[in-house]
Amino acid sequence: MTTNKPSFSYFKVLVLGQLPRFTLYYFGTDFTDNYVDSIDDEFRKTLKFGQLPLFVDSDGFKITQTDAICKYIAAKHDFLGKSIKERAIVDETISAVHDDVIIPGYKVGKGVEDKKVIDTIISRHFTAFEKELAENKFIAGGDNYTLADLYVFAAYHYYKHLGHSEKFQNKFPHLEALQAYFESNKGIAEYIKNRPDSGKGI
Repeated sequence: MTTNKPSFSYFKVLVLGQLPRFTLYYFGTDFTDNYVDSIDDEFRKTLKFGQLPLFVDSDGFKITQTDAICKYIAAKHDFLGKSIKERAIVDETISAVHDDVIIPGYKVGKGVEDKKVIDTIISRHFTAFEKELAENKFIAGGDNYTLADLYVFAAYHYYKHLGHSEKFQNKFPHLEALQAYFESNKGIAEYIKNRPDSGKGI
């Protein structure tokens, strides 16, 4: 059977594209990274829900939706937790990061959400993530990194990208260590170094 290189398609902005990209690059996946400027009518017809992101695997299997893509890739690498409890915490973390951290941060960056939301998210979510890391070393517990850790790293990285670094100073040593771990990964380091600037700050 003929196989092609996997591909991922999303815009230049980080927002929801950074999570699958971080996951793919973390595992050193050989894939085509498509940075899309806009979705024309013909392309939109090929998308299940008419929107990005889109991941196409080497066998032609297509999947959309950020979290579904990340979990699909993570499952191939046994990165979703060893026990049912770990996997539940991975799901809990994915939902919290996506819905309660990334999306509100993006809206503040676009100017459609009150900036005060950022302080609430930092005091509520990042403080909780710091506590988990301090107590358990890994977000989902267990004895190794999971997709939950990568999601928390991505959120922390994104908020710094959005210009909120000063709000983190000297507050989250375990999150700083988590960031250092993932950013020392060869694939992630290359992605951060070479990714295009959207020019939008988001």
